Formats: sequence, structure tokens, C-alpha cells
Amino acid sequence: MRISRTLLGVAVVTLITAGCGGSGSNDKTSRPADSAPPKSGKELPVAITSAEPGLLTVETLLGALPPEPTDDDAFTEHVLWKMRKSTVAMAGIPGKTGATCEGGKVSEEPGVTTRCTVTYGGVKVPWSIRFDEPAGDLKPYEITNTGQAVLTAKSVYGEFWREYNQASKHLRCGRMPDVELVASDQDTGHRCQYASSADGKAKWVNVRVSVGEDGVVFGSGRSPESP
Repeated sequence: MRISRTLLGVAVVTLITAGCGGSGSNDKTSRPADSAPPKSGKELPVAITSAEPGLLTVETLLGALPPEPTDDDAFTEHVLWKMRKSTVAMAGIPGKTGATCEGGKVSEEPGVTTRCTVTYGGVKVPWSIRFDEPAGDLKPYEITNTGQAVLTAKSVYGEFWREYNQASKHLRCGRMPDVELVASDQDTGHRCQYASSADGKAKWVNVRVSVGEDGVVFGSGRSPESP
């Protein structure tokens, strides 16, 4: 019997649940009544004016993948399917995927790491799997993302709308590639922004964009920009 110590299923559920109704959609705060965007600060080029219908849900995630392997399929096929599922969930948007492992199959020898690659929209996401020493009839293993994440522009724009549209009428983001491989859980260099008039004067507030196993993450960037 094999046991995975990497809770990929938990990470996917966390992402998809947030996509269906996260902090933005549950925010009871009314949007400000300002009618004009801020005049101070640099305005990013892409206006975010509506929800992104392509954001993943539980149903569309499974629909974006090939059928889940059955008990009769090889163990390697089960591993590759899990890696593809986590990669699509990270990207936040359905996309065509493929997956392979070095040598064509996963090594179940204890202590040996097998490197695998999932392709999504033309970028290659590295993964690995390693078996530990057996514990009785159990063969524990760990599937690991090796520090690279998939950023998709649609996911960034859609998640930014979902999280911030009740906080401000004016939302914008920088232009970014349709699909890009970025360092996981690190500042991508991309920015989105919302209009804030908390101090009585409308200003743009820039927000950092990063991506982890649960998808897009927004964090406070610079303070409201000076005029």
C-alpha cells in the first residue's frame, strides 16, 4: 500500500473554494461612490471592470483534465494525473496539459527522487516524487513542486476583481503574459492597483502579485503613490 504525505487534494480544495466565494465575494462593505479615478500616481494600463467567467470551479477543474486513472492503471499515471490537477488548480484557468517523468515511470525505490514535468499552455512546471523506507506494508511517498508556479493573466485579473471589486470602483493591473512560469510564493514583479480615498484624497494603491500552490495571492505593495 502506498501513502502520499503531500496533501495535494487539500491544496486544490482550498483554491477552488476560494474561487467560488472568497474574501471579496463575502465582503459586506459597500463600494465607495467615487465617480472619477485618482489623478495622482501612475495608472496601470489594464482596467479590470468585470468578473472573469473562466475562473476555475470544482466542476471545471475536473473537466479540464483527462479522466482520473483507475485502479488498473499504472502508479505513474496516478502520479502524473495528480501533478496535472495541482498545476491547473495553481493556474486558476482551464488549460491544455501534458505530463511525463524521467525514464518514463516513477521509481519506487526508497530514497530515489523521480523528476517529472507538467506542461501547461507552453510552460513547463517541474515536480518530483520520492519514496521513503517502507513501514510494514506501507510505502510512503512525497510529491513536491520544485519551486515553480504558473501565472495566468486571466486568473490574476479575475481574482483581483473578485477580491477587490467591493472595495473600490477603480481597479487596474499591469499587462502580463497569458501564461508565465514564475517562482512559487515570490513577488512576480507584476502589480495590480485599486483606488483608495481613505485619507480624503483619491490615490492608487499598488498590490504585489504572487502565485503559490493555492493560486494567485495578492499582498500589499508600495504605499499609495505620491502625486
